[in-house]
Amino acid sequence: MRTKGEAQTAALEEILHGMAMLSNRTERRTLRRLRQSAARLAVVAAAELTPAETEPEVARRNDDAAWQRDLRVGEIADRAPEGAAATVLHVRTIAAMSTDPKRVKTSDAELSLEQIAELLPGTGEIMQSVGNAWWRCAYAARGGNFDLAAYFARRVRSLQHKLAIVRPKYAEDLASFERDHIAPVLSACDAGDLGAFERAHARAVDAANELHVKWGKAYIRWTLPEEAPTDLDLRPDAGQDARRSKR
Repeated sequence: MRTKGEAQTAALEEILHGMAMLSNRTERRTLRRLRQSAARLAVVAAAELTPAETEPEVARRNDDAAWQRDLRVGEIADRAPEGAAATVLHVRTIAAMSTDPKRVKTSDAELSLEQIAELLPGTGEIMQSVGNAWWRCAYAARGGNFDLAAYFARRVRSLQHKLAIVRPKYAEDLASFERDHIAPVLSACDAGDLGAFERAHARAVDAANELHVKWGKAYIRWTLPEEAPTDLDLRPDAGQDARRSKR
């Protein structure tokens, strides 16, 4: 029977062997419990072991006294270097993440979801862009550049989709406006019909101002500027008629 000091020494040896196994990058030490020990340590390398390795030979009581130990240490070559590298890479990835799931880390700051929401454009910013695109749409069509007019009409549609996301209370009205007013403008552009375009564009302006009243913004009334934008060439390009004939 072992003394208390011998049991403590054996337990310490078990812990040191376990630490050596976990820290060694080129080899793994498989520790298998043979009998009850003070620490009850039982570590078996789960990766890349053959059935024989997971069931090593157990020393018997009548074997040489030098083998009467609680643990049998077997050297097993590490056959999964790629797994070790993947583990290191995974740890690095986790370290770069924010510890708070409600915060997002950028290259310069760590922002909360509330801060990110504050950075989204509001109704005023989006509608200002809508008005700018609607103005350019009208004068592009009047200049004969129906492809450019259609581009700005689609731009209005895209902006309104964004508005429906950040202000879902407007989503139903915006969907109706797209169906009843933006679609006819696009059809007129596709046909190259200036008369149909002017009528559809004017009806859309009136409908937009009616929505301002419905939304409690009766003080906002959009009107088409009398001057054409000067930063764009509104004349059609040479290939516009050819593209339209192929549609």
